[in-house]
Amino acid sequence: MKLRNSLIIVLCLLLSACGGKSKKEKIDMNSLLKEGQETNLEISPESLNAIIESIPSPLEIAMVIKQSGFEFNEKMLNKQDNAKFYTTDQEKALNIGVYSGDLGYINIYEKAYMTVNYLTTIKSLADDIHVGQFFDFSTIKRMASNNDKMDSLIFLTTNNFNKMDAFLRSQKRSNLSILMVTGTWTEGLYIATQVARENKNKEITEWIGYQKIIIDQLILGLSAYKNDEYFQKIVADLKTLKAVYDGITITYDYHEPESVEKDGRLVIVDKSTSTVNVTEAQLKQIGDLVTAMRTRLVKNS
Repeated sequence: MKLRNSLIIVLCLLLSACGGKSKKEKIDMNSLLKEGQETNLEISPESLNAIIESIPSPLEIAMVIKQSGFEFNEKMLNKQDNAKFYTTDQEKALNIGVYSGDLGYINIYEKAYMTVNYLTTIKSLADDIHVGQFFDFSTIKRMASNNDKMDSLIFLTTNNFNKMDAFLRSQKRSNLSILMVTGTWTEGLYIATQVARENKNKEITEWIGYQKIIIDQLILGLSAYKNDEYFQKIVADLKTLKAVYDGITITYDYHEPESVEKDGRLVIVDKSTSTVNVTEAQLKQIGDLVTAMRTRLVKNS
């Protein structure tokens, strides 16, 4: 299966415009992975921050799913009632991430009537870990009542989460920050695999396959807290999932970029392509494993 890098660049620009994290410089993730694999070496705060910033935006898979023509499915979301089960800071941070993934899905489908309800749940959990001050709740409520303001709403809510994440890291609470992005990533992969079970779609299958690049980074980031039992269980789940991803191959075919004029501006078009190969069996295994992991993390019955 082939996915043009030009499409990925367009998507990244759209996400950046919606308030997603941007990279000021290219991250050498291979050196970070090597750093974490060295015996008895701790991961530096700078490396951990780079890992956190490399995780995809919760809007990414939601956009892929919507553009593929699939209808919104509320049943895939984490139930708001589950929030009462989250009693530790670790559980609350991770499920802020899960609900953030849900919120990205809700916002991309412009289900404004659900936005405030999910944000209320998120803010309650955020208040518990002392980061709820970053939510401009009155403005969000006003925008949620006006579908014409959906782009602004997506920007504002994403910006809120970025500020919350940056604050946690600045306060040396990156353990909660890495849990938040783990929750977001897990929910995105869960939603993608649920859609893929019912609807065979090239773009969604490719997105699932490309998460092979992310899973190593998550394992490395979470392993910085390997003495914490909660982290140990998540890493064990991810390593089981990684065993399936190790069988997925991604190849790159480089082509010289082209310069074209568009609307009076010079635009660089990337002609390179990448190919990810995912079998039906691998897709099912990934779906089964991420469902079991996600069920345990959100404490669904």
